[in-house]
Amino acid sequence: MSVRVEVAELPSEILARGPGFLLTSVVDSRPHAAHLAFEVAAADGQVQLRAKAGRTSRSNCERRPAVTVLWPSVDDDGHSLIVDGEARLDGDDHVIVVAVNAVLHRPAPGR
Repeated sequence: MSVRVEVAELPSEILARGPGFLLTSVVDSRPHAAHLAFEVAAADGQVQLRAKAGRTSRSNCERRPAVTVLWPSVDDDGHSLIVDGEARLDGDDHVIVVAVNAVLHRPAPGR
């Protein structure tokens, strides 16, 4: 079961979790995951996640800007945070993800 997270609530949810995984797609559609520390900025009803990213993540974001950022649950009863967004490059080594949708997803059964 997923629970929608309002954009206004995202900064506190993200800051409580630490680094997350940026999930991108390579040109041939293979997935790519990178564990990154995100800075969070909120303004004008928009939340932006900024992180220093490697060459592959930056290249993927430039070619396919639809991305997901995942923070796995921190305990057995916790929910994972999943944020879908649109990415763009920021300078030579950073990526900015503008959050579009976010959910808290329940732990897998049997855990």
